[in-house]
Amino acid sequence: MDNDNYLMLLLAGVAVVVIDGQILYQSGKRYLTNYGGGRSGASLVRLVAVLFHLVALGLLALITTIEFGGTGIQGMVARLGVVLLVVALVHAAALGLLARLRENEQAEAPAAPARGERERQALYDPVVTPVAGQEGPEPEVSPGIEDRGPYRA
Repeated sequence: MDNDNYLMLLLAGVAVVVIDGQILYQSGKRYLTNYGGGRSGASLVRLVAVLFHLVALGLLALITTIEFGGTGIQGMVARLGVVLLVVALVHAAALGLLARLRENEQAEAPAAPARGERERQALYDPVVTPVAGQEGPEPEVSPGIEDRGPYRA
């Protein structure tokens, strides 16, 4: 492969890796911080994105040195196809890592009630018994001893 084709393949591969890495970083940041990861989620995504860039660029450098697929434009297209497949595999591995990180955060996070659940609890499970005229469920009172309730003397 001549130097022009080599440089074109290298530049195209670097562009694909950088664009895909930035998409992974931005989407992963929202993926982890929307759950509640906060700053730790953003820093974990940054580490995963750096790992993605390093692995993908390293594989790109190795692929560009291997001779296969003929010469000229046909060889360059074959190498570019291999580069795209390798970047796709590295991207899938990074997504799997992000999913595992999110599952770990979900497992470690205390179970907080959902937004609608908190509102329902406030309305239907009051801390005190409502007085006449207030909204809420009627208090349940067990029958007294005089009414032959569940208590036996």
